[in-house]
This record gives sequence, structure tokens and C-alpha cells, in this order.
Amino acid sequence: MRQSLSACALLACLAAAVSAQGAPDARSVFNVLDYGAKRDGSGSSTAAFRAAIQACAKAGGGTVFVPAGHYVSGAIELVSNLTFYVDSGAVIRFAANREEYPMVQGRFEGTEMRTPSAMIGGHNLENVAITGHGTLVADNSEWRQLMMGQSAYRTALNEVLALIERKQPVPEDKRQASEMALRPDFIRPVESKNVLIDGIHILSSPMWVLHILYCENVVIHNVVVESFPGANTDGVDIDSSRHVRISDSYFDTGDDAICIKSGKDADGLRVNRVTEDVAITNCTIHRGHGAVVLGSETSGGIRNVVASNIVAQGTDRGIRIKSTRGRGGLLENIRFDNWVIEDTPNPAIEVTNYYTRAPAEPVSERTPVFRNFAISHVTINRCKTAVSIEGLPEMPVEGLRLTDIVANAKEGLRAFNTNGLELHNVRINAESGVAFLIRDAANLDMDGVQTRAPKADAPVVRLDRVKAASLRNSIAWPGTGVFLSLAPDAKVTSTANDLSAAATPSKTEASDYWKSIRTPDK
Repeated sequence: MRQSLSACALLACLAAAVSAQGAPDARSVFNVLDYGAKRDGSGSSTAAFRAAIQACAKAGGGTVFVPAGHYVSGAIELVSNLTFYVDSGAVIRFAANREEYPMVQGRFEGTEMRTPSAMIGGHNLENVAITGHGTLVADNSEWRQLMMGQSAYRTALNEVLALIERKQPVPEDKRQASEMALRPDFIRPVESKNVLIDGIHILSSPMWVLHILYCENVVIHNVVVESFPGANTDGVDIDSSRHVRISDSYFDTGDDAICIKSGKDADGLRVNRVTEDVAITNCTIHRGHGAVVLGSETSGGIRNVVASNIVAQGTDRGIRIKSTRGRGGLLENIRFDNWVIEDTPNPAIEVTNYYTRAPAEPVSERTPVFRNFAISHVTINRCKTAVSIEGLPEMPVEGLRLTDIVANAKEGLRAFNTNGLELHNVRINAESGVAFLIRDAANLDMDGVQTRAPKADAPVVRLDRVKAASLRNSIAWPGTGVFLSLAPDAKVTSTANDLSAAATPSKTEASDYWKSIRTPDK
């Protein structure tokens, strides 16, 4: 018989429980202790969590309440109209035991296949919340230990992915062997609507931490994700989902912090589900790989994404948009605004279609298309490269606008294969070399470009194989040798610039400025 909550615990739960219909009453609160959960961690609470959730489902919905204590559990499967509330002082530790996570249909790095159940998740959910101020804990190293010495399983996984890519049937023995190489996501709702993840603290993860797959109307708010170090421990992956809001959160991850995806290669093109209408704001990101990343799984397309008010400190890259030949997908209407990026060992801002260095092929649905990106109000400090832009010769990056960028980096801006690149009020102080090195560009607009660290032996701006370019409202500061260096075939219109402090305002010359720059076409 289900016992009642204590008065204090009930009041705390009712005050914080989230429901679209308002706060629940006592009859809709299901305390996991009443179903046999062991709050001292002395045994598994998997069955108790399941029983409380099923009782909640039978009642038509409500709140499953996890009071303070230490619990051990396997996979927790949610139901619709449920708030899973983990109270302050509650810690749920998820066991590294394959038997606790049955195989279900899912997506592994952009390819649909059977995957382990998430630690918390479910399919076809509606009106669900995972909330409270408790802590969810796993151990990436324990899960990777399970995979050690299992090279045959990893080989089988690669074979299965190759068969899926070629649209060939997968033998049962290979499928089962490949499944042994997979690790479960931490939280993964699938084909679900109206999902809230709020206030939770997540430590480590076997795989991706918050994997939002084929979902609609999702809010991720005030979470703390600490998965550093750890292999493949992305903080959030928005995967072929729409109407998503991420805000007021902290990420310290072993891989990308916030990543937007939509499927990979042939299987992603088959599924063809876009990710769209995503707003990210007020987040702090520490270490890991990219802070906010689009791709590399882009086959279904990504559009209408805004990421604003972000501090990225010590990540491998800050803003990263990446895809490759053969992956396809249209990425458009993307805006990044109000960023601080510091201490990246790679480009602070990177836009590339050479993620896998795939060979050239004719333009088709397999060709990724990047257009209409805006990156503005960004401060960059102590980074290797300020900006790197790598378009394809057959499909240049189109309509990329950089506005109000202040960068202090070892290297400046490097860009090739662009159409309609705009630089407005961009100041790059590079420790060495050319501040703005641009090649294979059409319709280039440079409006207010400058450096406060000019070099006597390197131009501020170098243009190679550039058609229809404009330089305006720019200034040369004392110490500048050559401000604008042009290849013999470059065509540039110069208006309203103050280059009087340069020893040589403009110079046409052959050069080998690109010789020392590693580019995909070398």
C-alpha cells in the first residue's frame, strides 16, 4: 500500500514539481521509497523506480518523487504526463551493466540502428519533465572498460555501419556483435513532445549526455553537465528535432558541449528529418571540443538556429559549423551573437565543409550547402586561429557575415571558397602573419577591417583569386608595412579608407602567403 509523503517532503515536491496543468496535489505524487527504493545504495532500485512510474501512469499522470538519498539503478523508462523529480540531496548512480539497458530502436551518431536504452528516456512521450536539484551519476571510464579487448565488436560495428550506408541487409550475428560496442546515452527522449529538463546536475556519462532525438518543443534549462574527461560525452545533441530552447546552463564536457545534428550520409538522407527553430542562450562552457557546433551530421538539414550570450573558455573550438562531401544537407539562417571565446588550441570560429577530407564529386543531394550565417559581437583571446572558413570549390560558403569581431590570436582570419563574405568592423590582432588572408572569393565586402598589431613584413589584408571585392571604411595604424596586398588578377574597389599610416597602402604582387597554411586542397 502506498504511504503518504512526510509533510515537509510533500511541500517541497509540490512547490517545485512542474506540470502544464499546475502543481499536483498529494494524490498525484509517487514516492519511490514507497515502492521499495533503497536510499542507502545497498541494492538496486531499478524495479522500485519502474513500479512508481507505472503507478503514476495508471493514475493518469503525476510526479514520481525521489527524496534525498543514494540510489543505484539501471535504465529508467518514462511515461507521458510525468514529472520525474529528483530532490536536493538525491543521487542516482547508474550501473555499468549491459543487462540493465535493453536494446531499443535509436540512432547512433546519425545512423538509425538498435542502441542500448538510455539511462533515462522513452519513446513517444508527451508532457514529461526531468527536474529537481538532485544529481545523476554514471562513469564513462567504467563503460569504456567494458569495451576493452572487444576489438571484434568494434569491427562488427564498423561493418554494420558500412552495410547501412550501402543500404544492404545486416546479418543477425553481425548486428548482435555490433551492439556490444555501443554505450547508452544518459537522457534520450525519442519521438516525443513537450519535454522539460530543468535543474539537474549530471556527472559523467557513458555516451552523449542529453540526446534529443526526433522531438518537438523541448526546454533544457539550468542544468549542470560535467562529463570531462570522457569519450563521446557531448553535453547536448539536438538530433532531427524542432522548437528547442537551451538556456542558463553550464557545460564541462569531454566532447562538444552543445551540438546540432540531423543524420549522417545515406541513412541520414533517407530519414531526411531537419533540425530547426533552436534557441540557445546564457550558457557557460568550459573545456571539451566545440562550444556550440552544427554538424558534422547534417544530412537532414539544419535551419533557424540562434546561439547568444555564450562564454567559451578552454574549449578546442568556440563556434564550429562542419560537414563534408557526401553528407549533404542545407544549413541556413544561423546566428551567433554576444560571445566570448578564450584559450582555444584550434580556430575560435570555424566554418568548414572538409570535416572528413572526402574526395571531390559532382554536385548532388550529397553536397552540403552553407548559406546565410551571421556571427556578431564576439571577443576572442589567446586562441590559435581567430577565424577559419573552408568552403568547397563546387559549393562555396554563401552569405557569411562577421560583424563586430575583436580577436587576439596567434593567426588571423583564413578564408577560401566563399561567395558574399562580409566583414563589418572586424579587428584581428595576429601575433604573426597576415591578419586577413582570403582566397577564391567572389563578392567580398570588407567594411572597417583593421589590426592593432601591424607588421612591417606582412600585409594586413592579402587577396588571392578574388573577384568583385570592396574595401571601405578601413584604417591602417602606425607600424603597418603593406596594408592591402593583391594578386595580379584581383579586382578591388577601395572607398573611404584611411591608409595614410601604412608605408605602402596597396601593392599588387605575386606571393606565397598560402604556402605555409595547411588547407584541404594541398
